[in-house]
Amino acid sequence: MRRNFTLPELEATLSGLQAGAIHNLQRDDYERLFGENDAAVGRLRNFARGHNCAASFADGIIVFRKRVESREASRA
Repeated sequence: MRRNFTLPELEATLSGLQAGAIHNLQRDDYERLFGENDAAVGRLRNFARGHNCAASFADGIIVFRKRVESREASRA
């Protein structure tokens, strides 16, 4: 866990990701930023979706992957 790691820093990191890139968030940071209750997973998924990412849990970390737009969506 990084000291003073904030939600705005996570937002900036996710916004700066290229299509298909990943960012790992430590479990301790996840619990501090999103909570430890039943609603935390929903908050995490909504947050990720808002930054065009998918979030998944893996061995003590949360992995954010920036979605890749289809060619049709990028033309529109």
